[in-house]
Amino acid sequence: MSCTGAIAAAVTGLVLASSEPITIGTDAPFPEYTYVDAAGTITGFEKDLMDEVCTRSAFRCEWELANFDQLIPGVMSGRFDVVLGGMAVTDERRALVDFTQSYHGTDPEEWYIGLPGAPSPSAALVGVQSGTVHEAHLRRMGYRFTAYPTEPQVLEALAKGEVDLALGPFQTRSDIRSFVAAKGMDYLYSEMIPDDGVGMAVCKGNTDLLDTLNGALDAMRRDGTLASLEARWFE
Repeated sequence: MSCTGAIAAAVTGLVLASSEPITIGTDAPFPEYTYVDAAGTITGFEKDLMDEVCTRSAFRCEWELANFDQLIPGVMSGRFDVVLGGMAVTDERRALVDFTQSYHGTDPEEWYIGLPGAPSPSAALVGVQSGTVHEAHLRRMGYRFTAYPTEPQVLEALAKGEVDLALGPFQTRSDIRSFVAAKGMDYLYSEMIPDDGVGMAVCKGNTDLLDTLNGALDAMRRDGTLASLEARWFE
């Protein structure tokens, strides 16, 4: 399919910088990748990463928040030029969009949270955020689940007893650990959901933008900037 975003017509990053801005879509409830801080500002590892990419590529970048399940459809339709936010690279998603090189690894072991004694995933009703690899996993496994637009809605449904378990990127999150402890819950079951790391997605076939993003990421890897950002946010 052809890209309808402003980027598609640009020949180089410098041409774009003098005309249309880059629109970056993200969902930001996800420390340490992207989240909204106490001042209401998007922050995190990928915010710093993308800001550096924009500087190096002479892009004028604008950020827009959206629910996670709107990100890939949004980049496909041209609403966004780039989407990111702890987005795992998978074959299923590669069929829809093009990904940059991966810039952060992931742990394939994902956890279900719930009250002690909750049924196993195969017997439970599971809450999950729509559009995620976790939802895709539940669908592949044939498990019963209810998908919610946002992660807070998933956790609220779990706290209210509307679902037995919740599945998501929970194991490394201090905010989720606090929720689990406060509600008397635990990390009950785990399953492996492998992927090819975390990347940015662009409209399929938008090679000019993809090459520019990868060039900036390559330079950041060579000069140590990427390692420095990872150390700041994840170590």
